[in-house]
Amino acid sequence: MVDKHRIVLAKEDFSPDECELIKQLAGYDENAADPKAELDRCLYDYLVFQNNYVFASKKLRTDLEILELDYRVQYDHRILKSIDSRIKSVKSICGKLEKKGVPLTLENAAFELSDIAGIRVICYYMRDIYEIKNRLLAQDNVSLLKMSDYIQEPKPSGYRSLHLIVSTSVHLAYKNVEVPVEIQLRTVAMDSWAGLEHVLKYKNPNGVSDEISEQLSDCADVISETDAKMQDIYKSLFGKKL
Repeated sequence: MVDKHRIVLAKEDFSPDECELIKQLAGYDENAADPKAELDRCLYDYLVFQNNYVFASKKLRTDLEILELDYRVQYDHRILKSIDSRIKSVKSICGKLEKKGVPLTLENAAFELSDIAGIRVICYYMRDIYEIKNRLLAQDNVSLLKMSDYIQEPKPSGYRSLHLIVSTSVHLAYKNVEVPVEIQLRTVAMDSWAGLEHVLKYKNPNGVSDEISEQLSDCADVISETDAKMQDIYKSLFGKKL
C-alpha cells in the first residue's frame, strides 16, 4: 500500500523535471487507467529505492562516529576531523546511467552505480586513514567491494585519497538488504588541495594548460611531504599513546 502522506512530501520535495526522471526510472505506464495513482506508485518506488542508500549512509556514519569517540577515550586521539555524506540526486543518477549507455531503470541504477551513497572522511594524519579503513572492514556487517588507493598511487593530476566501495547490511522492517556505499578518506591537507584544484578548474571550463597542471601536481607533492612531516612530528610527541 502506498503511504499517501509520504507521497505528498515527495511531490513537495521533487521538481517537475525530477518527477519526469523518476517516472522513467520507475517505469511509468503511459497507458495506466489512473495516471495520478501511477505517478504515486513511481514516487513510492523511488523513495523506497533512495531510502536504502540513506539508511546505509546513516549506519556507516554512526559506525565512524562511534569509532572516533572510542579513540578519544582509549587513546586521547581524534582519529578523524569530520564526516560528510550525500545521496546522488535523481538527475545525477540518470546522467551516470546515460553515460554508461544503459536504460534508465531503478534496477540498472542499483546494479551499475556503486556511489549513489557517498561518505567523505577527513583525518588529521595519513596513518589514521588506514586505521579507519582497517577498523571499518573488521566489522561483520561491512565488506570491501573495491579499493582505489590514490595515496600510494596518486592520479596524474596529483589527487590523493583512499577510495573504498563497501557493502553494508541494512535491516528494514520487512527484509535485509546489502547496499553499496562509496567512502573517501583523506587528510585535511589532501582535502584542501582537492578543493582548491576543483575551484581553479571549475573557473576554467575550457581546461588549464599543461604548465598549470604541472604546477598543481607539484603543489600536491609539497602538501604530501608536509603530511608526512606532520605525521612524524605527531609520532615523536604522542606515538606511545597509539
